Amino acid sequence: MGEGETRPDFDVLESSDAGQPSSSRRSSFRRAGRTIEKGADWFGDRIEDVGAWLANLVRYLPARVTRLIRTLSAALVGLLLLRPSGLRIARRGGRQHVKPFVRASGRRGAVRAVQILLEVLDMVGTPEIFAFVWRIATRTSPLRGEEIAAAAAVLGPNAMRYQDIRVAQGGVLRWIFARNGQRAFATFHTINLPEQGNHQRSNVDIVVHEIVHVYQYERAGSRYFAEALLAQREEGYGYGGVEGLADALHKGKQLRNFNREQQAQIVQDYVVRARSGADVMAYEPFILQLREGKI
Repeated sequence: MGEGETRPDFDVLESSDAGQPSSSRRSSFRRAGRTIEKGADWFGDRIEDVGAWLANLVRYLPARVTRLIRTLSAALVGLLLLRPSGLRIARRGGRQHVKPFVRASGRRGAVRAVQILLEVLDMVGTPEIFAFVWRIATRTSPLRGEEIAAAAAVLGPNAMRYQDIRVAQGGVLRWIFARNGQRAFATFHTINLPEQGNHQRSNVDIVVHEIVHVYQYERAGSRYFAEALLAQREEGYGYGGVEGLADALHKGKQLRNFNREQQAQIVQDYVVRARSGADVMAYEPFILQLREGKI
């Protein structure tokens, strides 16, 4: 090539054959690769969900059968004692006490019926089926190391299968959180967290609160969900703070005597106080009961 001649730009010539720069083609290939990778990850997660459903169906079946038998036995005993108890109340207190007794018995019967229904649904793996569908409708991820560490510091490292828990965000949850005031909630092994507000994932004590609900589910079954909803409508989350716990301990009250939301709130407040260096002595007897599964 002589002086003054221009060397061809081979990169440009090569890329012009495709009608676009080579860097743009490489970017397109990378985007396509990422899309395929995400699709493969999504499909792999769904296969894992099906495997988890089958595994948990076997793993939790003995406990679920035991819970159903206990609930049916308690319901049968209640039915057998209903008439004699009503007659004793009528004799001792008169007819004016019969109606309140009947209303209270009706409420207890309704609660038992709901418990039996939920425990029957547990038997066929309904929580796992729900998780499969729910994780398609949302974006899920495993617990982070700091979240597991915070929960394990309270519940114990072997208290539950932390690796089975998923945190759900986005998707259909955006619509739900827009209507429930951005309040986190747990559905079986899934913790549902908003992407904004005080209950977002960066608030670790909220995550621990919801992990306690998963802990309740693993020990009490799906009935925990109905009990938590009922607690929100009735007593709520308040337990009286340090003074309330001290008074409860003095009266011989145990953690299981608090409702499901109070139990989770006690743990959440314990985490906050422990991290700040505040006194947690009033909490420790109840945290010990929690670790022993006495809920």
